[in-house]
Amino acid sequence: MILLAICLVLVRALPTSLGILVSRLLVLFYLVWRLDYRAEIKHNFRVMCGRFDRWFWVRNGWRVGRNLALMTKLNRPYGNVIVDNLVVYEENTLKRFLEQELHTIMVSFHFGVWEFLPQVFAGLGFRVNLGIGAQKNGSLDRILSGLRRNRCVRLTHSIKQVISWLKQPGLTGFMLDNTSQGRRVWVDIDGCHLGLPSLPFRLAARKGVRVVPLFAFFESGRMRVKVYPAGDERAAAQALLDQVRARPEEWVFWAKTAAVVGQ
Repeated sequence: MILLAICLVLVRALPTSLGILVSRLLVLFYLVWRLDYRAEIKHNFRVMCGRFDRWFWVRNGWRVGRNLALMTKLNRPYGNVIVDNLVVYEENTLKRFLEQELHTIMVSFHFGVWEFLPQVFAGLGFRVNLGIGAQKNGSLDRILSGLRRNRCVRLTHSIKQVISWLKQPGLTGFMLDNTSQGRRVWVDIDGCHLGLPSLPFRLAARKGVRVVPLFAFFESGRMRVKVYPAGDERAAAQALLDQVRARPEEWVFWAKTAAVVGQ
C-alpha cells in the first residue's frame, strides 16, 4: 500500500503525457509480477466476454494505466478541464433528480475513470456524498481522500452517517467492485455469477428507492458518462456486463477473487 501511495504521488507530479507512460509501465510491470492476477484477468475475461485471449491482460493493463494517471490529475488544471468538458448520456434522468430534489443512490465500478464521477455530479449541482471503505495504509487513505474531496464532495466510512445523509436532497455514491469485504448479493445473468456488495441495495430498499448504475470513460479526448435507469441488483449487474462487453479494456479485471464465477 505504501508503494501504491508513492506511485500515485509520483504520477500526479509528472506532466500528464509522461505520467500516463509511467503509470502504464508500472501497471504492466505489476501484472508481470502478479501471475495470480494475470490468471484472474484471463478467467474473468472469458466468463464475462465469452472468449479466450492470452494477451488481453496487456491491453487491459495499458488502458487501466492511462486511466489511473488521468485520475491522479483530479483537483489539478488538467483534471478540471476533463470534468468541465464531459459528455453525459441520459441527461434527462439527472435533470429529473435535480428538479424533484430527491435523494439518489448511485453505484459505480472500477471501470474507466471512475474517480471523476463525484466531481462530475458535484459540478452538475448535486450535493454529493461518498460511502467509502478506509484504506489500511494511512498515507494512501489521505491521498485518496484529498483527491475525492474536491468541489465540496463529502466522504464517510460510517454507515450511520450515510443513513443520515439519505434524509437530505442529493446523491450518495458507492463502489460496487470492492468485493473482498462485507456482505454480497449474487446475481446469475447471461452465463455469469456476479457478486456485488449488498449495502447500497439494502439502503435503497430502506428508503424506498432504486439504485442508479453509472460509468465514466475517456474517449476521443473527452470524458463520457453513461447513466443507467434506476433498478435493482440484477439491473446493476446487467449494466456492468453491458459496459464490460462493449469496452472490456476499461474494467479492472483483477483483485476480484470469487466475485465473477462462470455458471
